[in-house]
Amino acid sequence: MQEPLPEVRRDAPVARTTPPPVPYEKREPSVPEPDKSRGLNPHALGLLNTVWMAGWIVAFSTHHRSIGLFMLIIQGALFGYLKNSGFQFGGGREERRARRLERHQSRRRRHSPVEPATPQQLLDPVSAVERKLAAAVVTAETAGGRMDADSVDLVREVDRLLRPLLANLRTRDADPQVRHDLETLAGEHLPRAIDDYLVLPDDYAHEHRTAAGTTPADELRAQLHLLVEGCRQLRDSVLSRDVDRQQQQSRFLEAKFRRSDLDL
Repeated sequence: MQEPLPEVRRDAPVARTTPPPVPYEKREPSVPEPDKSRGLNPHALGLLNTVWMAGWIVAFSTHHRSIGLFMLIIQGALFGYLKNSGFQFGGGREERRARRLERHQSRRRRHSPVEPATPQQLLDPVSAVERKLAAAVVTAETAGGRMDADSVDLVREVDRLLRPLLANLRTRDADPQVRHDLETLAGEHLPRAIDDYLVLPDDYAHEHRTAAGTTPADELRAQLHLLVEGCRQLRDSVLSRDVDRQQQQSRFLEAKFRRSDLDL
């Protein structure tokens, strides 16, 4: 016996097997629209079209067929140009003025003499040495107790002696050898002594004995003492030159302005 077909409900909603269509969205045209702000006003364009049409009609009616035919032929091209470009009033005049000004400026730049490039400001070597000296002092003071108090005080003494001497190098002409010694001591010898010591482990630096029976901490203190002595010698050399310069000035003034007994 054949089975009955299933009953189909006609009032049930129909199941959709495909996704619903995407709602229409207006897209921007692929070709940019012409700039309507440059065209002629539509009202003025309509009025001009009417007058132009009346003109070629009158030309035909008055037996000026060549003039009327010419006006009829160029009507489409003329009004198309006026619709898209216009007569270049208002904004067009400002644009022409801007272009003319730009041409004048480019011509002036082309004919004006080329100014020499400003040389870059050279770095002050004394400032670089002073920064290295300050960094060495900070390294010694923030070593976390790895340098003993005597060594830190010696580093501070080097800084106290060198900083005024380095500052004087900017204002006075120093002997080249003295200048080289100051910069080398502050920028190389002191930072190297501190870095070479701090690279060692703390226990090794205080307990290891060299062949001479000294520890690396003792070696550091000896180096710092030598640096302090070198700073004092450089300070005496610089100050003695200043004293000699002062004495020379005194002798010059004495010879120039002291009156002799014959002048009295």
